[in-house]
Amino acid sequence: DTFEEETIDLGKYVAILRANWMKIAGLSFAVGILTLLFMFQKPNMYRSSATISPVPEEGRRSPNVGMLVSLGIPMGETANVLELEALIRSDDLAARVFQRHDFWPILLPGSYDKGTGKFKAAKGLFSGLSGEKAEPKAPGEWNAIRAARGGLTVSMNRKTGTITVSFESRSPEGSAQIVKSFLEEAKNRLQEEALERANKNKKFIEEQIARTVDALTRERLYALYGYETEREMMARNREQFGFRVIDSPRVPDIKIRPQRLTIAAAATLLSSFIWCVFFIILGKRGKRFAGSETGAAIEA
Repeated sequence: DTFEEETIDLGKYVAILRANWMKIAGLSFAVGILTLLFMFQKPNMYRSSATISPVPEEGRRSPNVGMLVSLGIPMGETANVLELEALIRSDDLAARVFQRHDFWPILLPGSYDKGTGKFKAAKGLFSGLSGEKAEPKAPGEWNAIRAARGGLTVSMNRKTGTITVSFESRSPEGSAQIVKSFLEEAKNRLQEEALERANKNKKFIEEQIARTVDALTRERLYALYGYETEREMMARNREQFGFRVIDSPRVPDIKIRPQRLTIAAAATLLSSFIWCVFFIILGKRGKRFAGSETGAAIEA
């Protein structure tokens, strides 16, 4: 048996492309122009970032802290890097930030009415399909959570023990302001938790002192009470409690996206490949159709 190997004649494909190169170039260029025009409809996005690092607890550690832990009192240190990352990522912090700061004019300038403090009623072809009358609504916690998930990025460098917090929005100044607010509210929450923990511990120690008769035990409890008082003073007075800012958030001077020219060029190249394949398939089908017609005419 003899098998005839069908060879691919590249010359035929080159001839088809050469005959249609102006169409391919024109259509590809048109796709690139349309893509560029579409990308101009997308707003510029700006990213501001800050780098922070947890601060180890300052001051001496009481030698009797082990005794307090054995009594069931939590003796948490200043937030470590994992706890700090979880705090900044938390939905509770996002809701707190957007509740205390009005960032909606920055994030949704066309959908938020600053005068009423509510989102504008939806208007459009599909707005009335639900059967309910569209009314302005005030932003809630879920709006804040979704906004944070869409713009906030938190990354941890395990090697250096630092955390980078960044936010993207349409406003360069707004992005820097939002990052700064997240850091401030994170610090405030750490301070509040430290003060609450210190007050609970002091109250518990006072109760133990009142019940204790042994002089040595009372002395240790008084030392622990002084330690908790010191922790409370540090939480109230220390600047940037819980973490220190290595790189503060700055107003970006260039946009992060969209990269319009890059996207348009990629669309042009991709479309040119697609058009080449299209015209090759079209040319092969045309030749087959012409060949079948010639054969039928010969037989007739």
